[in-house]
Amino acid sequence: MNVRRIARWTIGVLLVIAVAGFLAFLYLIPPFTIASPETFSGPETAAGLKLDSIADPKTRALAERGKYIVMTMGCVDCHAPPGPTGPDFARYMAGGLKTSYKGHGMFVSANLTSDKQTGLGRRSDEDVLRVLRSGVGADGRQLWYRDMPWAWFANWTEEDRRAVLTYLRQVPAVAHEIPPPAEPSVNYDPAAIEEGSAVDAGITR
Repeated sequence: MNVRRIARWTIGVLLVIAVAGFLAFLYLIPPFTIASPETFSGPETAAGLKLDSIADPKTRALAERGKYIVMTMGCVDCHAPPGPTGPDFARYMAGGLKTSYKGHGMFVSANLTSDKQTGLGRRSDEDVLRVLRSGVGADGRQLWYRDMPWAWFANWTEEDRRAVLTYLRQVPAVAHEIPPPAEPSVNYDPAAIEEGSAVDAGITR
């Protein structure tokens, strides 16, 4: 009996020590304390366009406002193509990031560069503004809010939406074809989805 009681006490003490050690580990995890926030956001910030070349002061001011909104909303997080070690900021806003949702299929972020074949260059201003207002794409599809959070953008002022549009129009063209939209199958398996059957989640469709 005493042996069992000692064993229970020993196990209990070990569990308490293990939990305390785990909590201490979580508390002392270093990455967010040994580096400044600028270190984490630096590459994304550096990827933002320089707008000094815009001659018209009014257009430049509007584009600067759009840049601020795009950067603070984290648009580039989804619309920068994935690279070997993270986002490929060299192809700024060229899209291609894949995300999967059970029951909804795979989504691929759109090419928001000014490319006239694969990006926003093929869309009118109204096409882009309509997506930001109501999440309706150029083909009349309602984009899924989980992957293209248009509901957030619907609360912007019209001036803010036009500012974002003005900024995006400055993004240099990058030819990057995004897979066409397709409905996910009933028996959805992310691993089985092919490149060309992804569901587009961007504003170029």
